[in-house]
Amino acid sequence: MDSDEVNSINDTVESKQVVEIIKAVYDDIISRGGLQSNKTLFNLLPSNDVSKPVLMYKPDIMDRIEWIKYNSVKNGDVDPIWNEMRFLPPGDFIEYTHNFNPSQTDVGYFDYVAEGSVVTFAYKNNASPQYYTTIDDIAMVFDSYDSDVSTTLEASKTLAYGPRRTTFEISDTFIPNLQPNQFALLLSEAKSLAWVELKQTAHAKAEQSARRNWTHLQKSRRGIPTGLPGSGGSDFELLPNFARKRV
Repeated sequence: MDSDEVNSINDTVESKQVVEIIKAVYDDIISRGGLQSNKTLFNLLPSNDVSKPVLMYKPDIMDRIEWIKYNSVKNGDVDPIWNEMRFLPPGDFIEYTHNFNPSQTDVGYFDYVAEGSVVTFAYKNNASPQYYTTIDDIAMVFDSYDSDVSTTLEASKTLAYGPRRTTFEISDTFIPNLQPNQFALLLSEAKSLAWVELKQTAHAKAEQSARRNWTHLQKSRRGIPTGLPGSGGSDFELLPNFARKRV
């Protein structure tokens, strides 16, 4: 920006402002970019409460969950049976579980406190879970658990996938969690925004570079192409042939 030279991000008021701009741009890239490098496999957190055996939680470090599997292995068996859990909106989930027969011994109930209100959930205790719902986007209620296998749903039998929460450390040595080819986008967007906010003028070259880098990011967000749309490198091959020649 042709401003004062600094040795640390805390040297001047402007340098501190620039760091906040870079942080805002970084958060925007993570949010909009759908970067695979920010996603990971993880376990859910159990309630460890026998009075709430079908209650589990999303770890605080995770931003969101894209899918959940549960190991439905039977008591005495060794080979795992990983079944994908299906999400139901709260209304549909409650309607589904309200059909459980309360007079049967395989049906249980527990109270969940949500915003000061007490919601009673029904569940089965003789089968592995199939469905789940969430009220507050943190706690998850499943429809059943197998009491012959465990007293509650277990963390070690869950497998989930999704992006981690991003953290931006305001220090001289911090390196953002980006792939090497994504730093150009961070620099261009930060430079463009800094000129607008701190110098009240547009930086046409930086804006042009940012647009090019956003386009490139959509094509190269994955380091390892998968052959799926948006994975980069092989989308063209997924199109119908229409008798065109392949080279």
